[in-house]
Amino acid sequence: MRIRSNVVLAGCMVISLCALGPAHAAPAKAQEAMDQFAAAWAKVNTYTCTLTAREIDGTRVQDRVYQMFFQKPHDTRLNITGGDGKGSVAIWHGGDTVQGHQGGFLSMVKLNLNIHAHLATSIRGTTIADSNWGALYDHLTGLKSTTMTADVSGDSTTVTVPVPDPSSDGSVTQEVVILGKDGLPTEYDQYVGGQQVKHVIYSDVRLNVDIPASTWSL
Repeated sequence: MRIRSNVVLAGCMVISLCALGPAHAAPAKAQEAMDQFAAAWAKVNTYTCTLTAREIDGTRVQDRVYQMFFQKPHDTRLNITGGDGKGSVAIWHGGDTVQGHQGGFLSMVKLNLNIHAHLATSIRGTTIADSNWGALYDHLTGLKSTTMTADVSGDSTTVTVPVPDPSSDGSVTQEVVILGKDGLPTEYDQYVGGQQVKHVIYSDVRLNVDIPASTWSL
């Protein structure tokens, strides 16, 4: 009887472990959505879009509109076309240095800055390296959230990612990305508790377009 009981107990343990799935695995529906994001991103070599972004840090609010150009693996150009810093340009080719200039009468002064320098980041420390969709995918999956969820509404899928360790993510407790019909982001949000501290909308998206070589120089 003892041997049979042990066999039954062992079988129950196996069933329970299979139900739980691999350690640190995301729920199946959310994982499927992120897999679609990865597959869609793999098909993109270049893209251009408009980013409309709001960031909040304490009592400070920063609103910006960017015109973005991206070419794999790293080439990125951001033109600030509206809001704080209008007229500024930043160009990045990978690594720790950003080239650019400020708007207005300082536009003639070309700068080479560390990617984390005050003039090269948003008020919440977002860098130009963080702006592309591949970096967003890597960031979200790197959080290793086991409680992310995915909700489908029409052609959109909203993936909600609770942050396991907010201290490693600028105190952010939850991130949300909305994926369009093609599997690529249309919106992205960060929250600290119940407060939305980042909101980004991607519009005017053009995929796999020819980007002139002159785009990558000031």
